[in-house]
Amino acid sequence: MSTALWRGAGDPRGAHALCEAVSSARRYAHSRGVAQQAARAARARALDPDARRLLLTAAWVHDIGYALPGSFHARDGARALRRAGHEDVARMVAHHSNAAARAHAAGIAPIDGEFPRPAGRNAALLALLDVADLLTGADGERVDPAGRLAGLVERRGPRSPSVRALVDNVNRLGADPVTRSLIEQLSAPGVAA
Repeated sequence: MSTALWRGAGDPRGAHALCEAVSSARRYAHSRGVAQQAARAARARALDPDARRLLLTAAWVHDIGYALPGSFHARDGARALRRAGHEDVARMVAHHSNAAARAHAAGIAPIDGEFPRPAGRNAALLALLDVADLLTGADGERVDPAGRLAGLVERRGPRSPSVRALVDNVNRLGADPVTRSLIEQLSAPGVAA
């Protein structure tokens, strides 16, 4: 894998190029859908250019670890991004979509010590990344939370650690009225693509 691709992954264009180069067709479609939902969330929240850039970069590479050898995609992708010099993106990737709960449920060592959870502005961006991932199906299609859960159960089975983590993530995101409103807004039929 090209070192230049990894070094260039610190902005949305470079992250897109990396994702396109190393991901399977299905994983690329999913990541493209997450990036599209992240762009919608950025518009809805009127993010400043730097915050939008970080969110879209993380959206493109949130699942990049699936293209790498290893045992846990969030950590594997975050490690590679850290080595390439993209610490803020690495932390978002390490913690996306309740990765710590997935690791715990699967008996994988905790990730918090290696990758501190994003704080401040980046914690808010991580929540937006989680919303974007939640509202994107495996093939990149827009879904609501129930559709995302149904698709995951179908692919992985009801006892999968990923399913348990998704349920926890939906509950966590839904507990915040502002985030719940954004989920409803972005998953509503007829929302501009």
